[in-house]
Formats: sequence, C-alpha cells, structure tokens
Amino acid sequence: MILAPSAQLFPELFPFHWVANADMVITQVGVALQRLLGGEVVGSSLGQQLSWLRPGAVEFSLEGMGRIRSKLSVLQFQRVPLQLKGEVVVDRDHVFFLGSPVVHSLAELGQLGLGLADLPRHDGLLDSVLLHQIHELTLHDKVSRRTSELAQLATHDELTGVANRRLFRRDIQAQLQLHRRLAAPLSLLMLDLDRFKRFNDAHGHLAGDSCLHAAAQRLVSLVGRGGDRVYRHGGEEFAVLLPHTDHKGAEALAARIVEGFASAPLPLSEQGLMPLITLSVGIACTESVADGELTYTLLISRADQALYRAKDAGRNCFVTYSSIRR
Repeated sequence: MILAPSAQLFPELFPFHWVANADMVITQVGVALQRLLGGEVVGSSLGQQLSWLRPGAVEFSLEGMGRIRSKLSVLQFQRVPLQLKGEVVVDRDHVFFLGSPVVHSLAELGQLGLGLADLPRHDGLLDSVLLHQIHELTLHDKVSRRTSELAQLATHDELTGVANRRLFRRDIQAQLQLHRRLAAPLSLLMLDLDRFKRFNDAHGHLAGDSCLHAAAQRLVSLVGRGGDRVYRHGGEEFAVLLPHTDHKGAEALAARIVEGFASAPLPLSEQGLMPLITLSVGIACTESVADGELTYTLLISRADQALYRAKDAGRNCFVTYSSIRR
C-alpha cells in the first residue's frame, strides 16, 4: 500500500492513522494513536477497537469500507473516549484511515493526555490554535510596544528627546547609593543656555523649541560616554550625571562642552537660523561633600551655586563648587 510507508516516513503528518488488512486486522497505527491505545493494538481486530458513528452500520470488510471511501467518516474507539474524523482509503487488500481527533480546544485535547504537537499538520484545530497564538503574539507585541512608549514618555522629555527631571531624580539617588556602597566618585554638571530668553523673544517659541532640541542633541554628542546621561532639568537648564568621575574628569568634560557650543552655531530649521548659543556650567562632586551630609538635594544645590557663579563670571564658562570656598 502506498500510504502506509508514507506514514512511517512522515509520522508528524499521520499521528492518528491506522491500516488494516483484508481480514480487518490492524497492521499499523500512528504514533499518537499507539500511545493512547498501547502497543497491543497492532494485531487486534478492527471491530474490537472501534465503532462507526458516521456513516452508520458500516460492515468491517474491504467491501464495506469501499462503500464509504471519499466520504467524511467519524469513528469511536471502544477503550478510550476518543473520536476520530477523517477519510477511508481502500487500496487492493488494505484499508487506510487518515484522521484527526474530534476536539474543539486544547483543553479537550489535554484531557486525552495529548498536546498540540500530537495534532496532524493538516488539522484545522492546529491551524486555529496557531492563528490564535499568532494573534496573541501580535497583541503581546502591541502591548509591549505601547508599554515601552509610555515608559519613554514618562522618563524622557518630549521636546528634546533626552531624559527628563523625573528620571534624573531617580538616577541621582541610585548613583548616590552606589557611591556610598563602593566609595566611587560621582560628579554632577548643571548647565544653562546663555541668554536663551533673548533668543526666544526675538525669534518666537517655535525657534526656541528647535534651539532647545538642537542644544540637547549637541550636548548628548559632546558627553559621549555610555554611562553618562543628559537630562533636561527644566526650561533651558540641563543636567549631566557622571558616575565614577572625580572633579578633574568633570572639569575636563565641562571644558569640552563649553568649547563645543562656543565654537559652532546650532543649525535650526526655522528660516535658516544659525544662532551661536553658548552655555554656562556648574560642577559639584561627591568628594567635596562629607559623607554624613551627602544627599542628592545637596549635590544639586551645590552644582546650582556653581552655575550661578559661572553666570556671574560672564557666562560661557564653568565653575566647580569646591573652588567657590577657596
């Protein structure tokens, strides 16, 4: 018989098939069916194993099987609560049945001790389950993507694209805890665009927004190091948190940032504007604060004080808090 060897070569296509000879003795069964019925099913009489539900009153003979060929058949096994639907094929002196379980959900399949992998690859239930899984996966992707978008909105400034003040407060507290545990230095830069209000009043809020975005992106490019992060602290003020950085490293970065802004104008889309916007920087480091009084509010306050000194010194420069007390 042609199909019986095929079932042996491709068992995943025929997990519930059976083959009977001219005497209606079962000579071959699919792997899932054999697991349900046991190995002794091969060699047993077809009439002892099942009864026909559709069409009814089928004679267990080659002639009787020949009368229902090419019709949808439903049969019931005697020893297990399992119905199969499929089609009978008669080939000379053998009968071949290709079918699948009559179940409507994975729960019903599980009650038989079967799983999704046991279904024949042509089964409609498998197709529907796979489509459902694809749908669920698509929904999961949409939910995950939306969750990421909401997280991005909650922690990043919409205008400039850099981290926002909420994330800044969370990160600086986490970095201070790390500093206390590892005694690693931590530096903070507070930065303010020089004379931004004058630019905003002269060119309008759209140009001002574009200027803030361009300034934030230049700041990100100048900071560079992966562990350092730029935050919009409010208005035209930004912050840069520098883990594992002492005052010398912070001053070197501040000098690079000041020079990076003073050396080239910001390209804006509004009417071809190319404003030269400088900035002032205040620096505070954990090494200038006694461990007993170290808090994130104190570190921010000292960086702000240094920033005000930089403004008073003529702008377009940086000041370190520790130098104020000298």
